[in-house]
Amino acid sequence: MMQLDRFLLMIGIGCIVTCLPGWTEDMEILRITVGEPTLLNTISYQNTSAVTASRTGVIAAFYPQGPREYRKMRLSGDGGLTWGKEFESPPHQGGAVSVGCRDGGVIKLRSDIVEIEGKPGWFDAVTFQMTDDLSSWETFTAKLHVPDHAPGFDVHTPSPAKGKIIELPGRGPGNNGPGDLLMPMYGQFKGDTHHRAYLARSTDNGRTWRYYATIDYTPDDPNPELPGHYVGACEPSVVLLPNGQLLAMMRKQLAHFPGEYKPLYQCRSDDLGKTWTTPTPTNPHLMSISPTLQVLDNGVVACQYGRPGCHVAFSLDNGHTWQDTVTLTDLPERPSLVDEATMAGPGITGQFDMIKAGPNQLIVIGSDEEGTKVWPIAVDRIKVSPGSVAVQGRVVDQEDEPIANANIELGPNRYALDCWREDPTVKDAWGRRPRTVGSPVMGYRAISEGNPIAQTDGQGQYRFESVKCGEYVMTVEADGFAPQFRHIKVDSTEPQDFRLPAGRKVSSRVLDNHGEPVAGACVVLNNWHIHTNPAGFFHWSVEAPLPEQVTTRVDKRYSAEIPGSTAMKYGTEKSTVPRSQIEQQPFVLHD
Repeated sequence: MMQLDRFLLMIGIGCIVTCLPGWTEDMEILRITVGEPTLLNTISYQNTSAVTASRTGVIAAFYPQGPREYRKMRLSGDGGLTWGKEFESPPHQGGAVSVGCRDGGVIKLRSDIVEIEGKPGWFDAVTFQMTDDLSSWETFTAKLHVPDHAPGFDVHTPSPAKGKIIELPGRGPGNNGPGDLLMPMYGQFKGDTHHRAYLARSTDNGRTWRYYATIDYTPDDPNPELPGHYVGACEPSVVLLPNGQLLAMMRKQLAHFPGEYKPLYQCRSDDLGKTWTTPTPTNPHLMSISPTLQVLDNGVVACQYGRPGCHVAFSLDNGHTWQDTVTLTDLPERPSLVDEATMAGPGITGQFDMIKAGPNQLIVIGSDEEGTKVWPIAVDRIKVSPGSVAVQGRVVDQEDEPIANANIELGPNRYALDCWREDPTVKDAWGRRPRTVGSPVMGYRAISEGNPIAQTDGQGQYRFESVKCGEYVMTVEADGFAPQFRHIKVDSTEPQDFRLPAGRKVSSRVLDNHGEPVAGACVVLNNWHIHTNPAGFFHWSVEAPLPEQVTTRVDKRYSAEIPGSTAMKYGTEKSTVPRSQIEQQPFVLHD
């Protein structure tokens, strides 16, 4: 393992190499330091780990002792660099809902809310009042009033299973002293067909909670062109931004179908949660569930999320755009490979947690192949002189011979996970679809007009002049070769070289029986899986030896109207065709 002072992600430091003429404003970049993780146990497949912090900077990590049990905790007083001995935690049932109160102590809720018999709309919520040093606690039962709650298809009582509690500015002079508390929740109300994300408010330090306002209830999928099984709005996380806005991040993906992901969505409130803007997908798309938002003292917004993997993305513009994603693991959910006795194995749930551990520090708790861990992360926001970098490199074949006239595109940044291989013989854990081989990755998209494009010379060399520092997807195409692409950070003069294998690109389109494009369709070619874009196109980078015959499967998998169903809007088209035929005629899905 790398030591803390050596594992540095120097985001954008090279941007001072060349200055663009006429630029006068400074450019802000991030320096992200991921520290040495601490292994808490060997349980990799778990979703009951959480972290919380008190006003004094003490951090508690809660984690399971046995499969799906929530019994142990450790404390840190130095931002997660070192941790004390293990001891018994409050008798918790998962969930990551807590708040370090301004006037002292930490309030932490269990996630198992219980309906009060004979009192419709009222629920009991077991709550722990912890001391500032987080070493002791008292238990009380808070009352929660959600008058319109109705049992849903997978959430029977109001759920506070995700997102931290927000303490609003204090009620005393200068906004000091205790403030009202806002707790993000989700579930269904009477008449709802999908999940609803909402807020509960407490004016008595967590003793009583009442429904306050809906963050989002959108019964129809607002982006049916995006793959994935729509659930509505759930697992909301909310933070108070430096500008006084509230920012909410929500999960929109329902089930465990391998690789079929909806991105996280976000929306805002200018009136402390009473009303909210229409949610929009994250930009670029963050995939796919269990978001946790935190805001650092330097104004950087961080979002931890998972499935597949465990990641943290950062924003310098209050969450409008995301950048500099740190991947702690990219393991997919794969319960079929997990040992049921130890809950260890090459699979994770992706449902983890994050807390602010200091002015510009974070702690993430999650799992990788070794088990449950905590990672300390430091985030420095740095101003540098504005600049650009000359991006250059060389394109060669597998024998290191130069490839002339190759086209290289600098496309917009994206994180979408929309490409993978299917296991031809093994179904997923639910017996529904073929299991993914490895973790889904960002798929190939053919070079398109509108983005900067360079061409290699006779020596295979190319160059982009004065590229603004930032994140891009670089794609290389050449006749007779399989295209390649990669996510890059433009922050130095380090060359971007490519070695292309022999092959070619294959492009085609999926239409319905009316000749209209089908966006977000699943296209499987010889066990390779990709999705169509909004215009119905898909692109395949295939290496030699080129297959003469291709087994194909094309479908639009889900109905956006029936939660939990696997109904398809279109039928499935299966066939084996000559490779040349794929580009000669589109695939047609029939209603």
